[in-house]
Amino acid sequence: MRANTDTTIRLATGKILAAFSVTEDIKKIRISHRQTAECALPGQFINIKTSDSLFPLLRRPFSINRTNPAQGWFEILFRVVGAGTNALAQLKIDSDIDFVGPLGNSFSLPDKSQNSVLVAGGLGIAPLEFLAQKLTEEKLSAHLFWGNQSSEAFSYQKQFSRLNLKTFFATDDGSLGFRGNVVTLLERELAALKDENICIYACGPNPMLRALQNFAAAKNLTCQVSLETMMACGFGACMGCNVEKADGSGYFYVCQDGPVFDIKEIRIYG
Repeated sequence: MRANTDTTIRLATGKILAAFSVTEDIKKIRISHRQTAECALPGQFINIKTSDSLFPLLRRPFSINRTNPAQGWFEILFRVVGAGTNALAQLKIDSDIDFVGPLGNSFSLPDKSQNSVLVAGGLGIAPLEFLAQKLTEEKLSAHLFWGNQSSEAFSYQKQFSRLNLKTFFATDDGSLGFRGNVVTLLERELAALKDENICIYACGPNPMLRALQNFAAAKNLTCQVSLETMMACGFGACMGCNVEKADGSGYFYVCQDGPVFDIKEIRIYG
């Protein structure tokens, strides 16, 4: 993947139009900001200031999950895990929201001869839903493989009815779909696709991405991954979101060189 060479810092203020609870700790927020809705690409993210106080001090990065350019809004999907996301979840409708973005590079869309396979682990679904939206708009179909610990998080799957997706689900406890991890499910189902011209798009925890990296290498498959990591600045100044290059020659910075990478370019530990 090529890095985004546009280093413009886009400071913006949006307004919260709606907020949804997917589960007790998974939230979705709809933000009004026409420019972002019109120019954002799948894989890009925004960096949000979650509080007007000194704590939490640093902005928090969130993948853009869905856009509606005609109505001028976009959405983010997140889990409440700490002070920053808890503050964000407490914001009320019509509240202003201070963010920077869209930032980073994006997924490269496939050509019409390729079979798109989306692989998500947990909230790795966030950027992949936006990608699926774009594929649907381009009249391209895709297969989605999504893994979670249990069936609870799949209450969100009703959102996919508007998308041109064939879905496969995996849970650790077997409460929905395949019992086991999502990469094992992909391995089992891949033969049924009957198409060697496959492009994989993935986002999820490092153990999943590491297993996927080994699988893609063994099958010689093209795979683009969106990396999840903490970021302080979002545009390469702090150099805190480093990921090791596959050849050992140095580091990429997820915010500046990514967050989307060819899986062959990076070392994934986990």
